[in-house]
Amino acid sequence: MSMESISIASLYATEHSRLRLMLMRRGMSAQSAADIVQDAFVKLLRNPAADIRDLRSYLRRTTETVAIDHFRSEQRAARVVDPAFAVDENVADALPLPDMALISAEEIAALAAAMLELPPRAREVLVLHKYEGLSYAEISERLGIARNTVMVHMVKALGCLRSKLRENNPRDD
Repeated sequence: MSMESISIASLYATEHSRLRLMLMRRGMSAQSAADIVQDAFVKLLRNPAADIRDLRSYLRRTTETVAIDHFRSEQRAARVVDPAFAVDENVADALPLPDMALISAEEIAALAAAMLELPPRAREVLVLHKYEGLSYAEISERLGIARNTVMVHMVKALGCLRSKLRENNPRDD
């Protein structure tokens, strides 16, 4: 085992839980988060970059990139249809057209990417409010910040997401 492998092993021991929790806070299951963190470390082992200034930041960014790749892969897999479950073409269906489903998957991927670009505190407030259903007062208490600060972070997060999504998907309004 090389010295580089030993340092990555110790980094795994110290960072695995933190990275897994980061992904779980973003709505991932514990198993998916653990798999993604493991994939990020495998990627680091396979492609060791010589000029990494901050290994923790590099690993966090690699984990986020692997998470986005994982999400996109799941979206592609969801679009594959098993012929055994094919529906008769002549029967009206309430499901969206394939191109509309694709647009939705692309929008979800864009939203996930935009969320990863939010400032950490704004992203945390957004996740706590929108995904965990906490009120601003509960978030304020949990994070130890003023309720108005929670509102500022929420407005900032929603504004950033809105502009990022418009940037990626301009409409002909």
